[in-house]
Amino acid sequence: MKLPIVCIIGRPNVGKSSLFNRILGRRAAVVSDRDGVTRDRHYQNARFKGHEFTVVDTGGFLPDDTIDVLADSVRTQIFNAVNESDLVLFMVDVRVGITKLDQQFARLIRKLDKKVILVANKSENGGDRQESYEFLKLGFGQPRTISALTGYACLSLLDEIIAVLPTPVRGERREERPIKFAILGRPNAGKSTLLNRLLNEERAVVSDIPGTTRDSIDCDFVVDGKKFVVTDTAGLRKKAKVDDEVEIFSNMRTLESIRRSDVSVLMVDCTRGLEIQDFRIITEIRKAGKGLVLLLNKWDILPNKTEKSFDHMVKEMMEREPMLEYVPILSISAKEGQRINRVIQAIQTVYANCRRVLGRDNVAQAFAKFIEENPVPSQNARTVQLTRACQIMVEPPVIAIETRTPDLVAESYKRYLMKKFFEEFQLQGAPLRLNFDMKLTLRKDEELEQFTESSNSVLAGVDTQRHLDRKNRER
Repeated sequence: MKLPIVCIIGRPNVGKSSLFNRILGRRAAVVSDRDGVTRDRHYQNARFKGHEFTVVDTGGFLPDDTIDVLADSVRTQIFNAVNESDLVLFMVDVRVGITKLDQQFARLIRKLDKKVILVANKSENGGDRQESYEFLKLGFGQPRTISALTGYACLSLLDEIIAVLPTPVRGERREERPIKFAILGRPNAGKSTLLNRLLNEERAVVSDIPGTTRDSIDCDFVVDGKKFVVTDTAGLRKKAKVDDEVEIFSNMRTLESIRRSDVSVLMVDCTRGLEIQDFRIITEIRKAGKGLVLLLNKWDILPNKTEKSFDHMVKEMMEREPMLEYVPILSISAKEGQRINRVIQAIQTVYANCRRVLGRDNVAQAFAKFIEENPVPSQNARTVQLTRACQIMVEPPVIAIETRTPDLVAESYKRYLMKKFFEEFQLQGAPLRLNFDMKLTLRKDEELEQFTESSNSVLAGVDTQRHLDRKNRER
């Protein structure tokens, strides 16, 4: 069942991202008074009164003679989004009134023969709403006056949206949950280039200018019948360099992308190597309990490359971060398409490992073998006993180990057990966690299996956003 698509368009700074967030009920897009913050298409699923649809945020339409070097790419993104949509929300700013750019853009959209709802935003005041009728000249009928900022009339707009959208056929089977992964890395590591290579189209704006991607954007694609949702994120910068409000919110969106992904794909510019900022991203991925695939990008231009370059680089990284021993590491060239097929294979492997039910008997037998091969060392002249182990969670996989003295288990022995579990169950890329508890609650395999399926939709609504706005005001 393919969800209907609603596309939000308009010139810069009319409130497209604010309406996008309002519909979703959360801050999924970066919002700023500055023009041109949103550049790429940004997809999210929303639900209202039992109806599900995909909503798309787009960059602001700019004229041909603009000095913005990315304007052509942004226009391509806008019209690609419009062409695939079932409904277009054409947004204008009621306070500014009708502009030549509004008229130029409207003429182009009218030629596409799409269902269009004209949305006159920033209509908080009654006087502003009276001025909305001049927008009839755009040829989209009567404007719907709303305020994406305060939520005024947004519920009525949503009622009209779901009334216009095509109704899914009853009894139609729901699509299989896709694998969600986020592409992460420092600015200019090649994230958008990899995204375009995976999608086989120019979905994201690519530029040599660091920081081109501001938002975290979602795109879906299919490989060998398997569905994926990929999130291209803004590059995480060091906190000391994040003094711009848009950059701050971009960092927040990147961290949110990690949390709602199944697998995180960390791209590293191999000509610069693994830097402090990359370690920070790895830490955030681990905190969120997400799978990890590490890509050494730009391998085609690595200077003084030999047959042993990859092994040497991986060895150096593992010396700095031993946990990378359990992470799939690939050398690729996103620009040239080298080994891109292996990226998808690694993502699928890590995704499966994150969701694996290892088997209660298997875990117990493996644990007993580990203890026998290397008994638990005493600590401060006290005997430490580990009595039994059981997997208690999936996504991320968690193994709980029972002991009367959890505080006395040596860190070196914890690392030993972690290594043995990774090796025994081949959990490459999975964020395995070991909990040492005084009382162990045993879980059956059937109990764990029911947690491997989760919803792929965003439950959202205007009421949720109103609650968030209230909380922000209270702060």
